[in-house]
Amino acid sequence: MALGLMDKIANFLIPMEEDMSAPEKADMPVAKEAAVQETVQELERRPKLKVHSQQAGKFKLVVDLPTSFDDVQKYADYLKSNVAVIVNYQQVDTDTQQRMCDFLNGVCYVLGGSVQRVSEKVMLYAYASIEVDKKIFAYSVPTYVRVKNEM
Repeated sequence: MALGLMDKIANFLIPMEEDMSAPEKADMPVAKEAAVQETVQELERRPKLKVHSQQAGKFKLVVDLPTSFDDVQKYADYLKSNVAVIVNYQQVDTDTQQRMCDFLNGVCYVLGGSVQRVSEKVMLYAYASIEVDKKIFAYSVPTYVRVKNEM
């Protein structure tokens, strides 16, 4: 029994070659051949395991407060180098905000990224391999605003 167990362990760790010649098969006892077949069948039934890296993924995010349109080039460079950008447009006027949004939307489109509005003045620009979960926005940003009619 112990020898059979050792054979199974050895066959598991170092599988036997399947292209054995006919004289070697004739010398093998029937019980041992059945054990080998059982081990081969068990190995075929096992799920194949995949090895994943133990290193954490590198995710970079920049949060910035632009003061002029000149800052938009810096954000485009971040997106090109796979760094997500959150831009808070509180310190720029509406026209500059619109120009910056248009430019960064174009950059995201070319790179295959995405743009998400966080609030009225805050935007998230993400590169292609980042998924943004929109469930958070469903609770924080209302989809409509009720207006009371005063009579």
